[in-house]
Amino acid sequence: MKKNFFVVAFIVVAGGWIAARSGDIVTDLGLTPEQVKQTALNNLTSGELVAPYSSRVRQLAKNIPEGSRAAAVQSMGGVIRSFVSSDDFKNRYQMWLKSKYGVIDEQSQGTTQTQATTMDDLKAAYDQQAAMMQNMYSQMPPATLVMMLQTQMQTLQQEIPEAEGNEKAAKAKELGELKRLQALSKTKPEEFKKQYIASLDRMLNQQKAQSMGKMEEDLERSKQEAADYQKRLADYKAASDLNTVLKQRLNAFIALAGSVDFNAQLMQRGSKLEFANPEYRNKPSNWKLLFRMGKEPVQAARAFAQNWVNDLEKKR
Repeated sequence: MKKNFFVVAFIVVAGGWIAARSGDIVTDLGLTPEQVKQTALNNLTSGELVAPYSSRVRQLAKNIPEGSRAAAVQSMGGVIRSFVSSDDFKNRYQMWLKSKYGVIDEQSQGTTQTQATTMDDLKAAYDQQAAMMQNMYSQMPPATLVMMLQTQMQTLQQEIPEAEGNEKAAKAKELGELKRLQALSKTKPEEFKKQYIASLDRMLNQQKAQSMGKMEEDLERSKQEAADYQKRLADYKAASDLNTVLKQRLNAFIALAGSVDFNAQLMQRGSKLEFANPEYRNKPSNWKLLFRMGKEPVQAARAFAQNWVNDLEKKR
């Protein structure tokens, strides 16, 4: 269903907005300002026509005499236009948009960086981290490195029984090398330190080679997610111009209201009235709703909508 924001004006009038009264029309009808505000927002953001008003309110509308209905529309339109122009409405609309498009301010910055990241960047970051670790190891005394070695040995001793095939053989070989280094630490601590740091460097390079494939897959997935987010962000920014959205909704209503044939004939078919012209029977529900409301209020609303569009055009 096409979204026609201004149709909410008719719904409120049809619900019983009595403009002829000089008091607070919202209070007179037993409504709250929040109900009216939420209905206005829902009709802007929803693909459905929203009118959460009670049967009592609707019954009051039926009692509005001809000649007063145009004034009712003008009054209601003024209330809605005042709210739509408020910071409150703009904030609600922005919150709804962010939720719709999944936009998060912090993520907007991160995705730009992700899209600019290359595999060379990741390799450089990995190498930098490895260099920092190697520098840290070089500052450690042999005794501290021996404790690290013992921890490695304990881990391997726990893993070997559960390993199989080539993996088990590789771990057993690694454990043998660590035992050799452990023995060396007792006789030549400085030589041990040199050889142990070299073994850690080889281990880091092996881990790098093994992880490059996964890093590339992760980067590709992250870039795709970033591209998807950027698309949502672009859609969000395009919809953030409230005046543009309002003009679209108002112009859609103006066109719809102008297409209604208020002279259309009805015919009885069983217990229901149907349009004599079969083409009209397939018209959208909003078109039929405007027909039921009648020429006077619809023309008044159309004029109000056109004036609103004209004012929005002046703000360009």
